[in-house]
Amino acid sequence: MASKLLLTNIAPARRSLFSLLGLLVACGPSPGGGDSDTGTNSTSTATITTPTTGALAGCAGEVVELMQRHSDPPALAGYQRCDDGLVHRAAARACVMPQTPSNCPENATGPCKTNDDCTEKPFGSCQFSFDLLETCGCVYGCETDDDCGEGMVCQCAGDEIGTATRCIPAGCRTDADCGDLLCALSPEDFCTQTIGELACQTPQDECDAHSDCQGVACVFESMRWQCEQGACGRPFVVDDAPVHAPAVPRDDWRGLVAAPSAPLALRSRLAAHWTRVASFEHASVASFARFILELLAIGAPPELVLAAQQALADEVEHARIGYALASVYAGTGIGPGPLASAAATRDGDVDALIAAAIAEACVAETLAGLELVEAAAHAHDPGLRRVLTRIAGDEQRHAELGWRFVQWALQGAGPAGRARAQQAFAAAIAQADAELQGMSEDAGEPELRAHGVVDAPLRAAVWRRGLDAMIRPAAAGLCAA
Repeated sequence: MASKLLLTNIAPARRSLFSLLGLLVACGPSPGGGDSDTGTNSTSTATITTPTTGALAGCAGEVVELMQRHSDPPALAGYQRCDDGLVHRAAARACVMPQTPSNCPENATGPCKTNDDCTEKPFGSCQFSFDLLETCGCVYGCETDDDCGEGMVCQCAGDEIGTATRCIPAGCRTDADCGDLLCALSPEDFCTQTIGELACQTPQDECDAHSDCQGVACVFESMRWQCEQGACGRPFVVDDAPVHAPAVPRDDWRGLVAAPSAPLALRSRLAAHWTRVASFEHASVASFARFILELLAIGAPPELVLAAQQALADEVEHARIGYALASVYAGTGIGPGPLASAAATRDGDVDALIAAAIAEACVAETLAGLELVEAAAHAHDPGLRRVLTRIAGDEQRHAELGWRFVQWALQGAGPAGRARAQQAFAAAIAQADAELQGMSEDAGEPELRAHGVVDAPLRAAVWRRGLDAMIRPAAAGLCAA
């Protein structure tokens, strides 16, 4: 099971990173033969097809048909995903399940518990919210576009398009309304991948696809498509060692009001795990604060500074979630004490900043993001799985920010500067390899995996796969560029 998850889940992150760095051709397929960049999950996509002309002229390369959720037999959703990740509506399809099954967990709060509580309109469904709080609310579905008002279309539930069937705003109904361009889906929130609206691409657009936007989403705003304003734990290193705040009794760092239930025998271990996770996320806030000052000190471009600032805000929320889970499992409030080294600065030249970014972001955060993907895949509770998936997306963007910084800093660095970066990659990878040895020898705690905990043997498998399939080839391509 673990091998299958690793092969399935690493591909999107790998494509995203290599596309960001312009290394798709240089890096080729990953070791092991099972991780194809064009591989798809048969439960959420149909056979990959090749576009021709007409409405698909705005979608270069191959496209993937997206499928409806909860349909038996499988049914097309009418949406297609381009190679670059942009999703568009090729055809209007009737929804097989206009009333989406409820996904509200037993311990959630809110105005509904089951679909029977949602009766104000047809096809009511009680759905878990996306706001990282344990709340549920009513979502009202539809069967066809005729069930929606003017300027709306009926969007079926499906992977990459939405968890519940519902009416969404639409400036176009299908690609046919947009001439030779696409009727594309604009994400309302890139971190959660909730969908905002359908809109035609235009000649005035700043971007045609997510790949045009240096790691952030291409979204529809102000009557045109443009790059989302911003991007998305990273260790806080002082005197060559990571530091974090001690855990203390307090309640004001809680980001959730409930947590998945767990057997009494596991609660103390889960509390210890989430306290440790939260402390590292809390330290990441300081790490990004320092990184912002360092970017300003060397004249970095504004998009890197803004991305680092938004990453800092992400880490505050990640810490709040971790401390909340720890508090619930412990049965008492847990939060961070003073971070004594928070004011520490790191004096150094650009080479020192590149080396730090390589160790802390390109290697550590890339591996942390993959760990979270695996944690989400194993978690049984749907609310916890959704939270972990969202944090995994944030951490991937934080890692990509580190790669973007190194790529920018190496421009014009010359052979000597690139050689030093190559040495920094080698040192960081060697450190990860050394840590791998200890993980592989650990007996592990597989009983905790269902609660979103990646134990040592599983972590070792994730790291080994990430190092071989992503970090080593991306580092080689970047340093040789």
